[in-house]
Amino acid sequence: MSFRRTTPALLSLLLLGPVACAPSQAAEAPRWSEPSVSASPTPPKPRPAPTSTAEVRSRVTAAMLNLDAKFHPETAQYTDENIEAWKLISLCRASLPSDIKRTAYRERIWDGDSVWVRQYVVGYLKVPGRKLADELRSVLATCKRYEVPDDGRTSTILRPSPPPLPDGPDVITFCERLSGKAIRHQCTLVLVRGNFVMEVDAAASNGDLAAGSALIAKIAPLAVAALQKAA
Repeated sequence: MSFRRTTPALLSLLLLGPVACAPSQAAEAPRWSEPSVSASPTPPKPRPAPTSTAEVRSRVTAAMLNLDAKFHPETAQYTDENIEAWKLISLCRASLPSDIKRTAYRERIWDGDSVWVRQYVVGYLKVPGRKLADELRSVLATCKRYEVPDDGRTSTILRPSPPPLPDGPDVITFCERLSGKAIRHQCTLVLVRGNFVMEVDAAASNGDLAAGSALIAKIAPLAVAALQKAA
């Protein structure tokens, strides 16, 4: 199964098999429990804008998530990380206009049997993150359905109600229904702070919409805290 990325990639998401129980057990024991995390109710003020390319790179690195076994057993190790030229999600458009001015960027992917998470952090030397957010909102205002380039699937934009995380000036959330030989769902969280943008894409439980939305909601406070370290 594959999920939408800037370049197509085959990603497998299979349901976890049942856990064997002892005869005396009345019900199957959970394999893991959700940690209790929450964002700071009073976030610190954004740091001053970066003044050099080296500083942008350093602060992008500081914003990378560490989804270890406490988050989910399958994210104890990420499968890939790179600093190659990716681009922020844009949906019906090839790219967001201001994204070509990105200074530094880094990606991590966690690919497990029942969870898939991709984090992408971009830093700009002279472009405020809210400008990128406004450009994405402009796309979402008109983009409802499109053919995913070089993928063979059709994406329908969904706005779950209630949303995984309330939208605001610095927050955008939405999901996609990817239709091809099978139907899969992927949810996206975009956070902005200062001159930095974080995108998190997630899918869970074999592409189930509710599970993907719940996964994004669970990652959200961790993502907010991570971005505060950078910006």
